[in-house]
Amino acid sequence: MAMEMRARESVNMSEDLSGAIAPYATALHDAFLHSHCSSCFSKLLSQSPCVTSCTTCCSVRYCCSECLSSDSVVHSSSGECCFFVEHLRRASPNYVTEGTSDLRAALRLLYVLEMHDLVLSDQINRYSRIGGLSASGIEEALEEGDEIAERILEGSLLMSSARKARAQTYVSFLDGLKVERMALWAVITNSVEVQLDEGLAMGIAVYGPGFSWFNHSCFPNASYRFVLAPKNEDPLSRISDKSKSRAVPASKGVAADMWHAWHYEEADSTNAPCKYGPRVVVRCTKPINKGDEVCIAYIDLLQTKETRHSDLWLKYKFICSCNRCIASPEPYVDLILNRDARDLNKPEDAIAAPIVEDLDDDLQQAISEYSLGDDAKACCDMIERMLSENLMRVPHKGELTGRKQILHPLHRVCFTAYMALASAYRFRAISLKTGSLHGENSDDLFRMAKAAAAYSLVLAGAMNHLFLSECSFMMPLSHFLIGAGQSLFFLVESTKGETGQYLSEARFTFHSCPESSAKHDSLKYSEFRSTCEGFGKQMLSLSFHCWPFLVQGLPCLEKVKNPIDFSWLGTTIHQSLLPEEDYANLSAQDPTSFTKEQKECMLRLAICCVTYCKYLTSICYGPQHYLAVHAKDILEGSISIYT
Repeated sequence: MAMEMRARESVNMSEDLSGAIAPYATALHDAFLHSHCSSCFSKLLSQSPCVTSCTTCCSVRYCCSECLSSDSVVHSSSGECCFFVEHLRRASPNYVTEGTSDLRAALRLLYVLEMHDLVLSDQINRYSRIGGLSASGIEEALEEGDEIAERILEGSLLMSSARKARAQTYVSFLDGLKVERMALWAVITNSVEVQLDEGLAMGIAVYGPGFSWFNHSCFPNASYRFVLAPKNEDPLSRISDKSKSRAVPASKGVAADMWHAWHYEEADSTNAPCKYGPRVVVRCTKPINKGDEVCIAYIDLLQTKETRHSDLWLKYKFICSCNRCIASPEPYVDLILNRDARDLNKPEDAIAAPIVEDLDDDLQQAISEYSLGDDAKACCDMIERMLSENLMRVPHKGELTGRKQILHPLHRVCFTAYMALASAYRFRAISLKTGSLHGENSDDLFRMAKAAAAYSLVLAGAMNHLFLSECSFMMPLSHFLIGAGQSLFFLVESTKGETGQYLSEARFTFHSCPESSAKHDSLKYSEFRSTCEGFGKQMLSLSFHCWPFLVQGLPCLEKVKNPIDFSWLGTTIHQSLLPEEDYANLSAQDPTSFTKEQKECMLRLAICCVTYCKYLTSICYGPQHYLAVHAKDILEGSISIYT
């Protein structure tokens, strides 16, 4: 039975829709078990006298006595401790290699649900829900017999063995492994990766109905962030936090155990099973009217409908029918992301499908080889060759059906290429600077830094173009903007000039939008749109002075006339950010030299990108989010550019 969350009242963008929701169960990824606290997920201080471990399994560690006492019962009584001591060695090599966080979270989840009478036999036997969490699709997953099915079957055996070994009453159903399978499937489909600092996924968490009942949309109107739970928290503040929820569950028909789970989560404010576990806060990213459904994104939105549906079915076993997926004609962003360059200005019924699979395969092969072997140069060469051959190329005479794709700078394949190239060139530049990269001349540092800045800038500009049409892309744009800003800072720094002096002058001459420093507790969309367009105009104006120099020596980017404004691609592309006369005045720039003025211009552009990132992040996630704090630190000069 489908559940959903709807707005209790009308809400402006940039407002929290929920208080800080405590998890049902959490588990650090295996790689973080010895460096982070298994209770609150905070980083353990080296040689701290407060750090302690479980004396039985020695596999989990805690930052303080409070975290130890709050987590030790769940750790031992769930079977997690027994799993580490007795059963981990029985797991297949593939299971251990992929990590055990989902299995350990399932053990913890099942224990918590059993202790609060949220595991009902009729729901288990019908494979529907467990503790209010959806378990639909498990039968299809098991029938398909793929890697997920194998993981569920092996994991449930390991869970059952660990649970039987603990000194607790074992709850059994007719099918002895059914409850373990459902708990593990509930973790696979309901858990989220916990990111608390610098975007690192340190572990997973499963939240109750207050979060798990938010459905997916490919054009979401909400996002979520994680926060650490405060130590020695006043119980009354938890109760107060619960009252902040501005989204409520809705369904035409609701089973009793689902409401039981909802009321348990609402009422049990002082005895949460994960007292110090990372909490989640849902935030509004678009204006929402009273009664509207509130949706978040489960997957990467920068994909074709077919790929999005494939990803959703693979993990969650449902087909999305959101407004983006059912729209006819397709939304502007999908038109731009998927169309051949020749078809940008054609009506939909006049389009012939191009062949893009080969380009996708080549691109993924290059990225895979780079990630596995750290051969950044080979990755750059392969992807740039692909772009040079296909980006804005002139088609052969009579090339129509069965044709090879002609890419344009806003195509989804180009987005993936830009991301890979920006990362690979950044890696090469940093390696050259630190002296850790062999086989390349250290004189290439500037060239690598310049290429990284160019690809990062066109990536941010292309995403900004999509974002101005659909603000669901606010989240990835924030990350691309700070990447562009850091790359531009690093480029100027690599010249070994007096960066500090240039930076001071650039800050002095940079005029940020007046609204960018305003409070974001509540924001009208018209104000938000005006501010974003203001940032876009500044980026465009500054890019005219920098872009010709940045793309020197990069043939595939020399075809890109401007990285911020793409109206030169044709009439289908949304209008320019600048009036035509201003565009003409700024277009002709000398690309040959890297002067003091060029450096100052690049620094102003870097400041603009990072300030824009800080503004968007504060709206999307809140001003205390790690990305907003990181942007603030960069602007204040308190950290190294590439930390």
